[in-house]
Amino acid sequence: MTSEELRDRIGETSRRRFIAAMSVAAGTSLAGCNTSGDAAPNTPTDTQTTPPTTTAEQTTTQPEEPEEPPEPGERITSARRIGPRDVSEFGFRELWSYRKRQAVEALVADPAVNDLASDWVASFEAYDPLTNRLDAVSVQGTTGMTVEGGRESGEFDVTATDRQVAYGLVDRRTDELLGLHITDPTDVTWPRGGWNETQRARHDFVLDMDEVWQHLEGNEWYPMVKAAEIITAYEDYPHGEVSNVIYYVYDGDQLFVVSGFIHVAGEELELLDLHVVEDFVEHPIMQLARDTNPAGESVLGEVPVPPMMQRPQITAPNGYHRIEEPPNTIEQDGWTVEWSGPRTVGAEVSASYNGSPVFSLTAPFSTSTGYDLPERNGRNTREFMFPTDEPVFSGELLFWDIHSLSLGGPGVLGMTEYPAEDGRPSGFNIRTHYHTGAVENARDFHSGHRFAPYNYYINYQFYEDGVFMPVWMRQGPGYVTEFYSYRDREHSGPAQYYLENWLTVPTPGTTDGVTTQVFDGDDWTTPESEFYLVGDEESVVRFSNPDGSETIDVPLDDTQEAVVVRPHENEIGEALRVLNAQAELGFYHPAQYVDGESIQGEPVLFWLLMEGRTDEVPHSSGITTFTQLAEFNLSGY
Repeated sequence: MTSEELRDRIGETSRRRFIAAMSVAAGTSLAGCNTSGDAAPNTPTDTQTTPPTTTAEQTTTQPEEPEEPPEPGERITSARRIGPRDVSEFGFRELWSYRKRQAVEALVADPAVNDLASDWVASFEAYDPLTNRLDAVSVQGTTGMTVEGGRESGEFDVTATDRQVAYGLVDRRTDELLGLHITDPTDVTWPRGGWNETQRARHDFVLDMDEVWQHLEGNEWYPMVKAAEIITAYEDYPHGEVSNVIYYVYDGDQLFVVSGFIHVAGEELELLDLHVVEDFVEHPIMQLARDTNPAGESVLGEVPVPPMMQRPQITAPNGYHRIEEPPNTIEQDGWTVEWSGPRTVGAEVSASYNGSPVFSLTAPFSTSTGYDLPERNGRNTREFMFPTDEPVFSGELLFWDIHSLSLGGPGVLGMTEYPAEDGRPSGFNIRTHYHTGAVENARDFHSGHRFAPYNYYINYQFYEDGVFMPVWMRQGPGYVTEFYSYRDREHSGPAQYYLENWLTVPTPGTTDGVTTQVFDGDDWTTPESEFYLVGDEESVVRFSNPDGSETIDVPLDDTQEAVVVRPHENEIGEALRVLNAQAELGFYHPAQYVDGESIQGEPVLFWLLMEGRTDEVPHSSGITTFTQLAEFNLSGY
């Protein structure tokens, strides 16, 4: 492709983004996903996972449904989950932010759902935009908490009482509720405690603090104590010296947390900070319900029950994940894709296209989640977040989040197929999900106990025309409410900021070395050594086969950066997260590995850094999703 052709392509992309933005603003893109509604998705047989053991007791008044609610019609049963190329890049983002909240509000406005949700003390919401102009949405919550165990035993069996789920299908044009179902109340139990010696010592240390015990004594409570320093930086302390402690407390009326941070690298433990936090997200479902005055009669029983395949995937079977794990090798749409894991960096994926290799590894190696940052003042992300070139964060708190089975999971959810239609190529998506910090199967998180852990969708999208799209999606909440509402700010920049560090090992038609080039909007250059590039709307990074035609082009924008370095076994990238403690504790930003080594004709690591600027346009945790994505465009295959 010549420079002139590339400029034309970039210009056309910019025009498409502008047109898409105007379309969404006018209401057409968001309403028009698969306007024909004729094509039924090619979906696998529903094989939901078995939910964790629960105890069901009918302890609240359950709204009555007629014995035979109407059967769902073709508009509902043929709807499938959409991808970014079903709408536009802008439209996909807007669906997950603006429309997600609208769909939740439409569901909570139904009198039966509103009455139910108004009594909750903790809540969780889920959403999937579907074709046929439908939004799949669910809200779920619990009415209280009991705990067996206590301070002496160090073992806690937590029960969230009367968890119920309301599932809805919402018309994106009218906000009309076209499907509704409410589950029976169920008690959900999970364990906490069972620590090693280090965690137990931290627990005992914190409970000896009067400022902590005063909130726990006489109430139902349980701890969430971890050895999280391996992924944490706090204030002026470097990576590896501070860990968090959290105590969930129920006083009979309200569920809240006592949140603290401990310096763990000295001879003695030191409590650095302590706050009581009452709201886990900015807009809890129970508060939305209490602030809503429902009009008219409930449609419960008058509209169909949303089918399993047309519910949000992470809550479909009684509030839990519906997992339909695809085969580890997928051959479809010209691609051969293999996945494994996740271990600590999400699903590790390799791919070839039309029989030639594309990458030997692509994975979301690290999600940097920072709080209370200084003003950016035009700096790149390395200078902004780590101005001293050390693993010391410029803000108050940073987690280098991992994506694993052992720390929340559940990992790979399944595969969605995209048929070729309306001029769009066919393709498929491998969808993964991580509740970093939650218990197994996210029983706590899905019961509304979600302060501190995270909620990520991470997608691997492959299309028949040789396009691969990594898609990162954040729901939060983490510590966002603590830093928004319960702390005095130390800095004047973003209260919360994300940086997704996505790693790829490019192998364009070869498993040996590659040629690496950069386009700046006018010319191609061939950098001789490792580099760190700040993106804009004209930047492109290219990897090509020195002895063949295969090429991978990755356009950037002004929310993306690129780092290209040689691999080394003692550096994250070649080393996996947290499994190599020395490499982990020295890690802070991929650009730290740029040190002048030659890259031309050599194997390289390509770090694609995607910013999550949740402060510029507010993306309230839970109720909205912040989405970042990129495109890898293949040619010469």
